[in-house]
Amino acid sequence: MTRDDKALEIKVGLFVAVGFAFIAVMVFKFGSVGQGFSSTYSLIVNFPSADGLIKRSDVKLAGARIGYVTETPQISRNVGSVAVSLSVQENVHIPLGSHFQIGSSGLLGDRFVEVVPDANFDPSKFNPDDPKQYYQSGAKVDGEKKPGLDELQAKGAQVLDQLTQEIKDLNVVTVKIKDGVLGEKNLGNIETTISNLKTTTENFTTMSKNLDVVVKNAQGTIDQANKTMVTINGAAGDLRPAIDDLRKVFAQAQDFLKSADNSNGLLHLLLHDKQTSDNLRAFISNIRAHGMVFYHDTADKRDAQKPGR
Repeated sequence: MTRDDKALEIKVGLFVAVGFAFIAVMVFKFGSVGQGFSSTYSLIVNFPSADGLIKRSDVKLAGARIGYVTETPQISRNVGSVAVSLSVQENVHIPLGSHFQIGSSGLLGDRFVEVVPDANFDPSKFNPDDPKQYYQSGAKVDGEKKPGLDELQAKGAQVLDQLTQEIKDLNVVTVKIKDGVLGEKNLGNIETTISNLKTTTENFTTMSKNLDVVVKNAQGTIDQANKTMVTINGAAGDLRPAIDDLRKVFAQAQDFLKSADNSNGLLHLLLHDKQTSDNLRAFISNIRAHGMVFYHDTADKRDAQKPGR
C-alpha cells in the first residue's frame, strides 16, 4: 500500500468519525438520552380523548417546548378518560388553573400537548418561588381536547348538510309561491285590487276637494249667523228701553188702581157700588140714544124689556 493510499484512508476515517460524533451530539441533545440527563418533573393529565397523541410528543407553553410525553397514553380503568404522563423541565413552573389541551401543528397534524394559562392569569402577580402558585411534581390534572382539523371538517360537513336541506326547503317554498301565490288567478286578483285601490284613491281625492268647498260654505254660513246674532243683540239692546218704559206704565197703572181702590171718590164708587155704576151706564146710554138736548130717560125701560130682567 502506498503512502497516498494510507493518507486517503486516514482522511476517510476522520470524516466518518466526525460524522458519528455529530450524530452522537444530535442524539444526545434532541433524543431521549439528552432528555434523560436534564432535570424534569412529572405531571399526569387525564384527557377525554388522546387521539393522535404518541410517546415523545411535545409539551408546549406559549409555543415553546417545555417537555414531552414520557409514555404511550393509557386508558383509565373506568374507560372514561386517557392518562398521559408528561415530563416538564424543572425550571418551568406551570401556574395553577392552566388548561392542558391537545393541539395539532402543520399540514400533517402532528399532535402535542399545549399548556394555556387561565384567562384571569396575571403574570405580574405570579411568584415562581411560591410553590402554592404552580403545579408540583406528580400532580394530576384534567385536560381538554382542542378541536383539530378533523373536528372542524366534521362540523363543516354538518353545516353543509344543514345548508343543503335549507336550500331544498327554500326551493319548495319558491315553487309554492310561484304556482300558488303568483298564479294567473291570484295575479289577476292583485291587478284588480290595485285598480280598485287606484279608483278609490281618485274618488277620495275628489271627495276631499268637494269637502273643502262644503267647509268653505259652512264657514260663510257661520260668519253670516254670527253677524245676524250681532244684529239681534243690537235690536234687543234697542228694545230694552221701551220694555223698561212699558214696565213703568204698568207700574203706574197698578199704583193708580190701588189708589182708586183705597179712596172714597167716584172711581171707587164705580168699581164697588153696583147701583152707581148702573146709573152711569144708563145715563151714557140715554145720551147716545137722544143726545143732550132731547135727553129723557129710556134706558131703564129697555133694560126692563131685555130677557131675564
